[in-house]
Amino acid sequence: MKESENLVSGYSFSDGQDYKEAKREAETIEYIKANTDLNNLDKTLKIYHKLVEKQTFKTVVGYEFLRKLQDDLRKSEVAGKEDLQNIRIEKKKEGSGKLTATATTQNPDHKFQSLYEEYRIRHRNSRIINIFLFAIITAMIIITLISDRTVYKNYKNDVLNQYATWEEELDAREKALEVRESAVTVKEDKE
Repeated sequence: MKESENLVSGYSFSDGQDYKEAKREAETIEYIKANTDLNNLDKTLKIYHKLVEKQTFKTVVGYEFLRKLQDDLRKSEVAGKEDLQNIRIEKKKEGSGKLTATATTQNPDHKFQSLYEEYRIRHRNSRIINIFLFAIITAMIIITLISDRTVYKNYKNDVLNQYATWEEELDAREKALEVRESAVTVKEDKE
């Protein structure tokens, strides 16, 4: 009787972990069916690729759903055979019997070609950024070498001139005071 307790979509699971996983997958499938128009083949194709890429399903219940979607898409010819990802099943651990789905394309060169294209674009963008930064640094060095340094000299000269003017004024005042003092001392001597 325990065998009938672990039934999901017509499959009997002896392992409790597998049963829970299959039950979760069956709920996910029901949710997808309820909230998605599977008659719209473009949406179905997107969902299929997303499910396969994310490795959403790990039990026979999920594999059966993916296989049904795959068959519907192949019959409708929305996607070519090379565009439709296959469902690959691998054993997770030796002797555990647990299986996982991984995505592969029918043409393995397509995967490497897309990776090559992605890295080529990244490399090109990196070169552009490096050239831009090099140009900025070069411009900064040229500006530093060519720049008019007289601005700083002018400030220095202005400050020195101001001090010189103050010194001349002070000397003139000092002399005026000395003249006054000498005039006052002369008057006092005469008195």
